[in-house]
This record gives sequence, C-alpha cells and structure tokens, in this order.
Amino acid sequence: MTEVGHGRAQHPLRGLAFAKQFPNDAEPSRGLFTVQQLRATRAETDWCVIAPVPWAPRWLAAALRRPYVAGAPAYEGIPVWRPRYAVLPRRLMYMSVAPSMAAASRGAFREVCAEHHPHFVHAHAIYPSAAAARRLIGGSGIPLVISVHGSDLRSNLARPSWVREVRHTLSCAAAVVCVSTALADEIRALDCVDPTKIGVIPNTYDDLRFTYVPREHHDGPFRLASIGNLVPVKGHDVLVRGVGEAVRSGMDITLDVVGGGPELGRLKAIAVEEGLAERVRFLGPLSDEEVASVLARADAFALASRSEGFGVAIVEALATGLPVLATRSGGPEDIVTEQDGVLVAPDDVSAVAQGLSRLFSAEAQWDRESIAARAHERYSQERIGEQLTAVYRSVVGAAASGGSGRG
Repeated sequence: MTEVGHGRAQHPLRGLAFAKQFPNDAEPSRGLFTVQQLRATRAETDWCVIAPVPWAPRWLAAALRRPYVAGAPAYEGIPVWRPRYAVLPRRLMYMSVAPSMAAASRGAFREVCAEHHPHFVHAHAIYPSAAAARRLIGGSGIPLVISVHGSDLRSNLARPSWVREVRHTLSCAAAVVCVSTALADEIRALDCVDPTKIGVIPNTYDDLRFTYVPREHHDGPFRLASIGNLVPVKGHDVLVRGVGEAVRSGMDITLDVVGGGPELGRLKAIAVEEGLAERVRFLGPLSDEEVASVLARADAFALASRSEGFGVAIVEALATGLPVLATRSGGPEDIVTEQDGVLVAPDDVSAVAQGLSRLFSAEAQWDRESIAARAHERYSQERIGEQLTAVYRSVVGAAASGGSGRG
C-alpha cells in the first residue's frame, strides 16, 4: 500500500466508512453522528460509504411497522452502497447478523476496492457493522478503525457468544476510537486490545447550525428543553418527575421535549400524574433547524439518561450557550464541567429536582457566551476532524510499513 503523506494536494487519504447507522430516505436522521464525522474529515479524506440496510419486502415492513428503507446512491456527493442483508427481529439468531451483513456487502466491498482503493475502513459500532467489516477485510491488509459509541458495546455483552464476537472484532482493529473516557475504560477492561490502540475522540456536531444565541432576561417560567428518543434509557420519565418535584418546591418551570418513540404515551401520563399537563410539551421528532429554534427559546437544557455513550444533544445545547443538567451516565462526565452546568446521579428524581434548582438559582451567573465558546473549541468539526485524520494517517502509515497490528 502506498504511504500517505501529510499534504492533501499530494497524497489525499481514501477512506471507506462502513455503518449500519446512516441516513436513508425513510430515516433521514439515522446515524447523523457518522455523517458529522464524514463532514469533519472531508478536507483530508475522499470517502465512500457502505451502509447496509435490513432486507424486507414492503408488505412485511408495513406489517412489522418498520420503515421500508431505500436510499440514493450518493449522500452530499459521497458515493453510497446500500446492500440488503437478512435479519430477524428481536435479536433472533443474533450471531448470524454480521455474517449475513458481510455476505450481502461483499459485492459492494469488491467494487469499492476496485474503484476507490481505500487506504482504511472506518466501521461505526462493534456489532454488527465492525464485525461484518472485519470479515470483508479478511487478509487484505487494509487497516480497520472501529468507533465505539456506547450501546454497541454495552448491549452486546449479555451472552458469552456475543462477548467472544466483540472481543475478537476489537482485537482485529488497527485503532479503536471511543467517544468517551468511560467507554475507553470499558474497552480496556475487556483485555483484548493493545491499550496503545485505544483512544478517546468525541463526536462532533453541526457547528454552523448550533451557534451562540444571546438571550435576554424575561419574565415568566424558567424554560427547560430536552432532546432524545422517547425510550427508557434516555430517562425522560425521571426528568418529568424531577420537574414535578421542582415545581412542587416552588420553581416556575416548563419543559419542551423533542423526540419520538414508544414511551410517548407513558410520558404523557406521567406528566398528567405530576400535574404538569400545561407545563410539559412533547414536540415529537424535529429537523435540525427546528431543534435549533427550540434551544434558542430555552433557558437551560436537561438530559436525564440512565446510560449515555456520549451525548451530542448536550453539546448542541452548550454550543448555543445553554447551561446543562445531565447525569453521570458515561459520556456526560467528559462534556459537562462546573462552568457548563450540573451533573447528578442517574435514575434519581430528587437529584434531578435539586439539579434543576441549582441551574435556576444560578441563572444570572452562567457565562453563556463562554459556555458556547468552550463547546466549539472542544467539539467543532475542525477540531474533531484533525483528531480523526491523525488516527487515519497513523494506521495507514503503520500498514504501509508492515505493522498494521491487526490481531
């Protein structure tokens, strides 16, 4: 493999992103963290994408209440292959998913290699995406970079066979990129990867859309916003109950919740139970432009996750100048400093209520412009792009010298 130098004009990198989590026509917001990383590194890397999608006829997708996924052959000018792989619901025959994905993607992989000649493959999520990419790469010598996002690790440790697959896939990586310190520690604890190959590079965000918003002092309630899928792990139930406790203690507060999911009915019932029917609004899934508008109207942001690999929504809120309440659930500990907001224990209603009180009582003391500046400095696309590109150049250089370190 030809060594890649440091100047894009002479030796641009060529990368293949392999990601099940990637936008398509039915799910335009799917895997936006992958898209943001592609945007962040395009100045130094020419990309192709293989984004496998589950196979199902339209009638079956409708019966299962699943979107029928298709997609254009390019995304923002980047060529995209979308092979269809067989998969059963509810993790039935789960260990067959990565082999199925690899088999379905083999033709696309050969085509990418013949036309694009990638220097490396960056797979997002250990299983099934990175496990499938490992099978495709085989003995070709192309280095594999694996991004660990959180649930791709934690949800795949429930059975011994799953753990073996996770360990084997990680051991084959030239580099393992974790989005938080907590995840990196968990990978080290598996003792299957050379520690020098493990690094922490956080996710980035749309730093053109989510920017500092000056906010005037206003009369009326303290306006809180939260963004996340309405699923149990996001802890919206804890947040709503925490708002209820805060209101009963004397706070005048409202909450706007952005996101959709199966918990909507239950969360609405909790809001009524807490006497918050007029104070909590469930806005449903929104576009990025609409999310930015919600944040611009807010006084603070809260995310009460039970487990959080990173927390892009937290970064987006900080980037607009909002102080944040978050939980010590993995990723937020890296993001939220004492100057940015408040961290509380997860799954603790009283802790959330007390944290909201701290946010409210210190409202005039938060330096919102500095909060936004710190978020941009730490998580901008330029900053994260530089870090990712350094990893790519390192693994490509090692492969060219015969030391890719693949297990």
